[in-house]
Amino acid sequence: MTSPSSPVADHRDAMMHRGFLYRDEEEVVDICVPFLREGLEADDAVAVVAATSNIDALRDALGQDAKAVQFEEALSWYQHPVKTIAAYDSFVKAEKPRRVRVIAEPVWQGRTPLEVVEWARYESIVNAAFAHSGARAICCYDRRLLHPEILAYARQTHPEIIDGHGPERSDAYTAPGPFSATCDRRPLPSAPRTAESVPIVSTDLDAVRAFVAERASRHGMGHDALRNMVAAVSEVSTTAIRHGGAPARLSTWVHDGDLVCEISGPGHWYPDALWGFTPPADSEPGFGLWGVRMLCDVVQMQADADGTVIRLRTRI
Repeated sequence: MTSPSSPVADHRDAMMHRGFLYRDEEEVVDICVPFLREGLEADDAVAVVAATSNIDALRDALGQDAKAVQFEEALSWYQHPVKTIAAYDSFVKAEKPRRVRVIAEPVWQGRTPLEVVEWARYESIVNAAFAHSGARAICCYDRRLLHPEILAYARQTHPEIIDGHGPERSDAYTAPGPFSATCDRRPLPSAPRTAESVPIVSTDLDAVRAFVAERASRHGMGHDALRNMVAAVSEVSTTAIRHGGAPARLSTWVHDGDLVCEISGPGHWYPDALWGFTPPADSEPGFGLWGVRMLCDVVQMQADADGTVIRLRTRI
């Protein structure tokens, strides 16, 4: 079987990103093996990051060719959306000038509804982060196990879909900026009455750092996670004061096993819906929201006429 031709022009520097809604391991083999062999013949850097059952099926089908393919368990790779983008970014850069070709299978089981949204956002952001990398990726979605909402996200976040035939253009595809903005428009639940707050009046943040550290320690957060949350709150608080204005406010509480730290203040102080999701260029200074997203499990942002809110969540 030959690899399905693409309805999208095959420009070498443009990323190809397909969602594959599969029914069983046999279909995975039928679609993915020609794709992988095509990459080996082109001297691409070829990898499979997937469920164990699919790794085993592809190894067997590839035979001796499997030795030239890098295999990784999806569970060890897909733990944090922004860290996963960073890992793929490192892979792409390390293999230059070779092109990267990947069978990928994000992990959806066991995610909270909030985490599902963030992983869907990840799948969308990939289109922007690697737009000019020349990477070739097929992302696998198991129709037998996944909720229809997740399959719908696949159609929204992949320009091309393989679903029993194809690939074909996805009529539901939404560009990364608008898709991410839609994720951020979901209403944030109000802070509970038990939330504790402190004003942020300047970029002298010693009192703010002490406030976060004490609350995180009181709730039993481990040392590394506590240190990361303090650093993240410091970065967002500095941004709020410099680009929004004083006073801003920090509130903290616990929800569903997460420590939540919310920084709110006047003005609109984040530039767009993709802010902090794509790896910064080597010339970009500072820690930035990319670093904040690396330190926290989930970052939520909203802006309206009343100002900007950034909510940081980390599992206790």
